[in-house]
Amino acid sequence: MQRADNDLVLSFLRVRRAIGLLGFFLPAALVAYAATLGGTLLPTMSDYYYTPMREIFVGTLSANAVFLWSYEGYRPRPGEVLSDRMAARTASLGALAVALAPTLPEAPAICTLSQCLLGDRAAALIHLAGATAFFGALAAFCLVLFVRGTEDGREKRGSNRIYRVCGWTIVACLAAIAAIFVVPGAAARLAPLRPVFWLETVATFAFAVSWLVKGDALRPVVRAAG
Repeated sequence: MQRADNDLVLSFLRVRRAIGLLGFFLPAALVAYAATLGGTLLPTMSDYYYTPMREIFVGTLSANAVFLWSYEGYRPRPGEVLSDRMAARTASLGALAVALAPTLPEAPAICTLSQCLLGDRAAALIHLAGATAFFGALAAFCLVLFVRGTEDGREKRGSNRIYRVCGWTIVACLAAIAAIFVVPGAAARLAPLRPVFWLETVATFAFAVSWLVKGDALRPVVRAAG
């Protein structure tokens, strides 16, 4: 019985670490491609769907979706509406939507299945909704689910501080991306700096850090934060 419990804990930790590592891998892979073979950095991470990095983009998101869907987490307490499982599956479906319903192409391209069935614009709206659900659910993990329980020790205090920083970083990045498209002329003026790509990268790194902390992979950092 004890061994079964230990195996279950180790399984949880492995899933959390895998989710975190995939979060670090995707932006790093896209930047490496742009620096070596791609010529220039594209405006958003999603634009890499229409490049030779498509398999990396779709594959990484799909792998993350599988890990998130399989993540059970803790059972909700009486009266709690948001559960680990609900947030994880929301993020999973969001990741799949981003992977399988691409953003609008800048140039004519062979349509994907979702684009052929729904049209380019409808697929792009699903892509946007998926990205919002993905990052929103991951922010909820950081700000609500991961910080549950009493801060009864140095490591718990440290991890909670990191979770909150990561969560608010994700929220701030989403708000900044929205502002870029809402404020007249902002997108055109800032385009050479690729702000959306870098904000997406920061948000992705933030969720990656939070899941690695939850997977006990950054314990020295947690102790320092406590």
